[in-house]
Amino acid sequence: MEDILFDYFLAFAIAVLLLDVIGIFSYYYIRDLKRQITDFRIREVIRQREEAMRYQLLLEQIRQQGAKTHIVDELQPLFGDKTESIRQRYPQLTDLDINVLLLIGLGIDNNEILHLTDMSKRTYYKRRQLIAQRIGTTAAQLDPIAKELLYSK
Repeated sequence: MEDILFDYFLAFAIAVLLLDVIGIFSYYYIRDLKRQITDFRIREVIRQREEAMRYQLLLEQIRQQGAKTHIVDELQPLFGDKTESIRQRYPQLTDLDINVLLLIGLGIDNNEILHLTDMSKRTYYKRRQLIAQRIGTTAAQLDPIAKELLYSK
């Protein structure tokens, strides 16, 4: 009887020890995993801030040089990868549509877009309506969609 009890206690002690060892390994594995996730999040935030700063610098350049140069003609080469992804996602958009979307996505004021694109107010708002129609949304929802297209990966 004592031998059986001893065997049970020994088996129980070994099981508890194994659970402790598994718990310790799990703790360190989860801790490392959390650290990797945190590192990834920090790198992603840094990348997004760098991209936002790059767009902010471009926006300032557009505002400063608006009347002097036709920066609108340079938008698509500047945003080559974004332009291509927009063009693939919405093949029905024209170059002018894409330029207007890029300017909207950069957060440029409507009056500045009118000035940069040499459009009348009526033409600009019709163009916004047409772009919204082509991408399957409303003109009121165009600003956040343009920002998402510009800032998405």
